[in-house]
This record gives sequence, structure tokens and C-alpha cells, in this order.
Amino acid sequence: LGGKIEPYMKSEPIPESQGDVKVVVARSFKEMVMDVKKDVLIEFYAPWCGHCKALAPKYDELGEKLAKEDVVIAKMDATANDVPPLFEVRG
Repeated sequence: LGGKIEPYMKSEPIPESQGDVKVVVARSFKEMVMDVKKDVLIEFYAPWCGHCKALAPKYDELGEKLAKEDVVIAKMDATANDVPPLFEVRG
């Protein structure tokens, strides 16, 4: 179609503001995870997952502790966003 139609990408809206743990969505993934000058630790989670819920307080604490360091602590809802195949996320 002559490049006039963008491929479909399942993505939540890009958050207007961010906390210590950065929220990544499909449309912001490349910019926030792949193209940054800092190291990135990203959690791919499901809101209904018991293990993910148990990890959340510790992950938030990690984000607070490393907020001023040269590392990005991020998370992405893998049920509401397309995850790049490179990461092989499975539920």
C-alpha cells in the first residue's frame, strides 16, 4: 500500500509522567530500552501473575535505590503490549 499504512502494534498509551520504575509500552520500547546510553533492567509482567505481584514491592524499592544511578529500572505489561520477539517472553 505504498507505505501509507503503519503496521498494527498492540500498545498501551505512552505514560505522561514516570516514577523511579519506568513504565515501558510497545510504542516507547525502542527509545527507552534499546536506544539509551544507560544499562536497562526490564521486568516483563502480567498484572494477574502471583509471582509478579510478589516481586512488585521489591522491584519498586530497587527503582528507588537506583534512581540516581546510571541504570534504568523499567517494567512492561506483557499482556497489554507487543513484546519484541528478541526477548522471548512466555507466560
